[in-house]
Amino acid sequence: MKWSEEYRVHYYYTDYNNILKPGYIARYMQETAWNALKNWGPAPEYFYKNNLAFILSKISFKYYEEIYEDDIIKVETWPLTPKILIFPRNYRIYKNNKIAVEAVSAWVLMDTKTKTVLRPDSFVNIFTNYDDEEFNFNVQRRFKMPDDMSDLSRYKVAYSDIDTNFHMNNAVYIDAVCNNLYADSDIISAEFKLKKKMISLDLNYNGEARFAQIIEINKGMVLCKDDETGINTEEYYMRAKIKETEQNCFEAKVVLEK
Repeated sequence: MKWSEEYRVHYYYTDYNNILKPGYIARYMQETAWNALKNWGPAPEYFYKNNLAFILSKISFKYYEEIYEDDIIKVETWPLTPKILIFPRNYRIYKNNKIAVEAVSAWVLMDTKTKTVLRPDSFVNIFTNYDDEEFNFNVQRRFKMPDDMSDLSRYKVAYSDIDTNFHMNNAVYIDAVCNNLYADSDIISAEFKLKKKMISLDLNYNGEARFAQIIEINKGMVLCKDDETGINTEEYYMRAKIKETEQNCFEAKVVLEK
């Protein structure tokens, strides 16, 4: 079973090219999944009462068509049958009846008091609406980082970044990744670089970033060629940790058409 919603893209969700930002693609998907949960159940009150929260572990996006201001998009989402500890969820966005974006994600269900991950088989009568459509790609388990990851930036988690779990919202991590694609030294050529088409984005959430913590992000880039299309690409890799605790925060890979 799939759940879908239609949206008109707000201009303030787009970049200076008038293209919908990756972080807001994620927000539309997040909104649709939340609406599905509220309509299918259990209601949000069930989670609050039982100290439960779905925590995103990994997500992978494939971008096919650019989405612009005032475009009408249909966002679909559906959970797949859980596997061991993982609740998989897929997403798809249509624009003019064509697939514009697809994403796969892996979630765990956590007891927010004990910080323990709970087994899906303990909730077989609670979560029941599943669909069996899978994509031909999956979340990335690990990234082979470039040898040179010397480029370093820092980001302090702000009030506007946090959600009801008191840590940085999933979509804000994508904002942080996109904001760190380029160093300050790239500013002269940023107009040209920021017009490059994003092909994919993979993000692994390794640890939560909480309000006022500082995230240190190391970045590296390699030039590649896509085996299927022959297109020259730039692959950006990021590894982030929490400065105060040295805890791993996230790893990411972004592929841009060169």
